[in-house]
Amino acid sequence: MINFESFLLEAAEKSKAIKHLTHLGGEAQFVSSKETSADLKRLEDLHHHLSGEKSSVQSIGVKADGSPSFEMGHTLNPATGNKEFGVAYKGAAKGYAFTQQDVKEKFGHSPGLASKLGQLLEHGGKVMSPIHGIVQGDFMGSKKDGTIKEEGDKITHKENLIKYGYDKNSDEGKALKKAKISVSLHTRLNGDHPEYNIDTDKLYKNNDVHIFNNKLGRKGINYSAEDKKEFEKNFSKANEHLAAIPNHDEMIAGQTEHLQTYINKTVREGKGPTSAGYRTHLKARLQKDVDSVKRPENKLKKHIAMQNTLSSVDGNKRGFDNLFAAHKHLDKAKNVVLRSLENSGQNQEHTINGKPTNPEGFVVGYRDGSVSKVVNRSKEGFSGQNLNK
Repeated sequence: MINFESFLLEAAEKSKAIKHLTHLGGEAQFVSSKETSADLKRLEDLHHHLSGEKSSVQSIGVKADGSPSFEMGHTLNPATGNKEFGVAYKGAAKGYAFTQQDVKEKFGHSPGLASKLGQLLEHGGKVMSPIHGIVQGDFMGSKKDGTIKEEGDKITHKENLIKYGYDKNSDEGKALKKAKISVSLHTRLNGDHPEYNIDTDKLYKNNDVHIFNNKLGRKGINYSAEDKKEFEKNFSKANEHLAAIPNHDEMIAGQTEHLQTYINKTVREGKGPTSAGYRTHLKARLQKDVDSVKRPENKLKKHIAMQNTLSSVDGNKRGFDNLFAAHKHLDKAKNVVLRSLENSGQNQEHTINGKPTNPEGFVVGYRDGSVSKVVNRSKEGFSGQNLNK
């Protein structure tokens, strides 16, 4: 049994997990006008950064498509009261595992997860010391599981949708060939603010652990005059549509989750969002709430709530028209900067089902500690393929 102090310390460690990263130019307008303003500034700052101008962008990293997401590092072991190397599944909801028996007890319900976290526990500590803190990352491949393998003149690793490949005679290929596991390490969780796109060169080197190269500098990025013009046109149009919504926060109150779910639906289906499409989606979703209860008084209460929400959408049709029009132009502006990042020449070859593809996306870190992900949200892009996986 752990004492109360150890319990509090363990809870504090669990609370450091980073939250879901928002899509740059893709979600904030469905949350609040304040979040929208911050999102617009981050998007415009990325445009300035790629233009070679002064901006608040601090780093850009290639987003890795691995599984599972994990945390690892030296943290408090409640069983001993000491700091020891441990591993955890994302968010550390089940706490850290410090021994293979811990792995079995905490994650044995999922053999695949237990196997990967067991391998991470065995090898991850070879690249980390107590001074490196707690890092979050993604499991990218394993020699034991056959997800690191030689294929012709390539050596590849794949744990999720994207397969990553390297010339086996390249330095990166040789390093992956020697490795027992491959990991992508992107965030340090120590302190009040997470540190994104961490410098993995400061970790120890060990042949058993291949660390995915997610660094992306401005060198090699071609952001043309045409790109800048296209960005500015769509960015300006988005601002015009947002300015035409007089009651932004009042209009979307209580609907953020429905709006985000609807956007994901349009990505899966390859359709652009519209106020009419949103109303149809919303009515079907709220009707499920009505149908989920049996007592007549509860059913009536939910039916009235549904009608009130639908009436609010009908009464704000012009506002929702502008909201979705702004979303369309923000997505186009974001895709301009994304295209330049995708064409910059990456550190790995990317394929899905044998066909060349672009990276999952990119993570942009800003000097104020904020962070956004930049992802292709078309049906043909990573988001669309992943949602339809």
